[in-house]
Amino acid sequence: MFPVIARWTILPGRHAEALAALAELADAVQQAEPSTWMYTIHTPSTTQQSLPTPSADEVVFFSVFADADAFQQHLDGPLFGDWSKKYSDLFLTNHGFLFVLAEYLDRAAGFVRPEMVTVPPGG
Repeated sequence: MFPVIARWTILPGRHAEALAALAELADAVQQAEPSTWMYTIHTPSTTQQSLPTPSADEVVFFSVFADADAFQQHLDGPLFGDWSKKYSDLFLTNHGFLFVLAEYLDRAAGFVRPEMVTVPPGG
């Protein structure tokens, strides 16, 4: 198991387009990458106060891959590569590449309830 948290930034005025593109990405990953066990994309809640207050343009991915190789295949594969070429203009970039803050995690404890797997977005 290889869990990853990644943060991207949506460019000003591109929020709706970016969220639609991200939904497209999530659907494609679900269909084409069976070694991507979990691929969830989040934006800051407008109903709860976070401390510190995140940017409204922040996007947070919480993903779990079968292993580090599956994660690398996701990054290097045609699905993500083609998507990035098509939609990177919606996000903050650095020298033409998506600017990503990434954190790789080792599970120390915890669980996942079956309800987590079946709850739809916003549910």
